Amino acid sequence: MRKIYQTEWQSIPFSSFANPSSKKLAGADFYEAFYVEFFKRYQSWDQLPSKWRETKQTWADFIATRTGNRSRVLSVGCGLGIVERHLSAKNPQIDLTIHEIAPSSWRWVEHEFIADRKLTGTIPECFPEDVRFDLVYLGTVDYALDDDKLVSLLSALRGYIAQPNGECVLISASFERTPETFSELASSRFRDLKELAKGVLSKVGLYSRGQFWGWARSRTEYQSLMRRAGYRDIEDGFIDSEAREHYWIAGH
Repeated sequence: MRKIYQTEWQSIPFSSFANPSSKKLAGADFYEAFYVEFFKRYQSWDQLPSKWRETKQTWADFIATRTGNRSRVLSVGCGLGIVERHLSAKNPQIDLTIHEIAPSSWRWVEHEFIADRKLTGTIPECFPEDVRFDLVYLGTVDYALDDDKLVSLLSALRGYIAQPNGECVLISASFERTPETFSELASSRFRDLKELAKGVLSKVGLYSRGQFWGWARSRTEYQSLMRRAGYRDIEDGFIDSEAREHYWIAGH
C-alpha cells in the first residue's frame, strides 16, 4: 500500500481549521473540525460539485443492485449520507441503518432515520447483540485504516452478516491501479520518483505534503485483506467499468 496526502476536500483547505500533519493520520478531532467548517460554507446538497454528487448517485445505484426489497442494510462510516439518501429514495423498502464514529456529518440526513437506525461509535461495540444485516457496505472508509485495522473491522463485521447469503461490500476511492501498459508503467514510476522527492524535501522543511490522509491499495492487496478477515467467496470489479475509477470488492 502507498501513503497518500491531501491538502483540501470539498474546496476547504485543511490549513483553514487545523495544523495539517504529514506524519500523523487525520483522526476524529480532525474530521469533527472539518465538518464544523464544512457546514459554515455549505447549506445544501446543490452547492456541492455536481460530479461528486453524480458519483455518489452511481454508487447508490450499484448498492441497490445487490439488495432485495426487504433487505436489512448497514452503511459503515457513511459521512454526509448522500449515498444513503439516494439509496433510500431508490428503494424505500430496504431497512437501512447508518453508522459513524462521530456523527457531526449527519446534519442533512439525521432527521431521515429513526433513532435505532443510527449507530455511533466503534464497531462492534455500538451494535445491538442480535442485529444481523443482509448487506454491509463501506464506502470510502478503507483509505483511513491501516491493514491491521481494516482487517479487524472487516472481521468484526462478518459476525453481523446474515447467513447464508449476506455479504460485505467495500467501495474504494483510493484504488491503486496496477500498470497494464508501458505508458502506465512509466507514469507510475514517474509518480514514485516525485513522491520520493517530495518526501526528501518535506524532511528538510522545503515542501509541505499536506495532511497524511491514509493509504492507497491495489486489487491484490484488497483481495488479500478480505481473505485475512475470513471472507472466502470473494468477487470484485469496477462500478464504472469503462473509467475503472471506483473499485469494489465483496465477500461472503
